[in-house]
Formats: sequence, structure tokens, C-alpha cells
Amino acid sequence: VTLPAPRDPKILHEGEGRYVTIGDNARCTFKVVGEDTDGQLGVFEFTMEPGANGASPHIHRKLTEIFYVVEGEVELMAGDQKTLGRPGSLLLVPPGQVHGFTNSATQRSTLLILFCPADQREGYFEGMAELTRDGRQPTREELLELMRRYDQEPVSA
Repeated sequence: VTLPAPRDPKILHEGEGRYVTIGDNARCTFKVVGEDTDGQLGVFEFTMEPGANGASPHIHRKLTEIFYVVEGEVELMAGDQKTLGRPGSLLLVPPGQVHGFTNSATQRSTLLILFCPADQREGYFEGMAELTRDGRQPTREELLELMRRYDQEPVSA
């Protein structure tokens, strides 16, 4: 049996961590990535300005995702149910379940997003940052290719 190499603990404070900017109204900070946990868990901080569309309805076939509202208000969608998440609200999404989120409020909002397994999930957000750089609007084909590479399928709401 080969055990993973031991790692040092990781401490990140507010504002710390590698991040990408998606469009001109969202920032995703990679607090914990799969490389940190042998692919078991990822923790990202996702900050959205007012009116930002976080994620349109989609599913993951293998990924469990957890959303925890830290700041502001976030419209959380699970299946055909929508609810306004405030600080302390949590949404657990098992594989195969439709979900999405948006900031329809008038103030900035922040979510912690946890992924299990983590794999290389940060690649999806890095890809979105690249596709939306300098105000660019990606094509549907570009979005589908990126989503499918990272266990994500769009679903009509």
C-alpha cells in the first residue's frame, strides 16, 4: 500500500489564495484544490457583484456540491425550487440533481462552494475566466465543451 505524501497544514486568510475573475462581476478564489486533498475535496470562495449570474441550471454526474452563503443574498436553485439564501444558508446538491445560483440582490454576495471529489475543478473556473476575458461572450459550443470537460451538463430551467 502506498500512502500519499504527508503535507503541511495550509492557512489562508481573508483575501488570500489564487483566484480568477469571471466576466466583470465575479471572482473565484481557490482556497483548497484537489491537489491539496488527493482529489477528495475542493473549497472555493465565489464573490458576485449585484446582478451577477453565478451558474445557470446544470447537473454533475459524479460531483457532490455544497453551497454556503457567507455574505449578502444569493438566489439558490435546487430542482424546481428557488430560495433566497442569506448568510448561514446551505444547499447540498448530490450528483444528478439540477441546481444553479445567481445574485439578484443589490449588494455583493459571497458563497463558499465545496466540491467532492475535487478532481481538477478549478480548471472549469479558469476556463470561464479565459472565455469571458475583456468582456468577451463565449459561444454556446465553447461553453458546452468546457462544461463537459469538468462533469457539468446544462439543463433547461
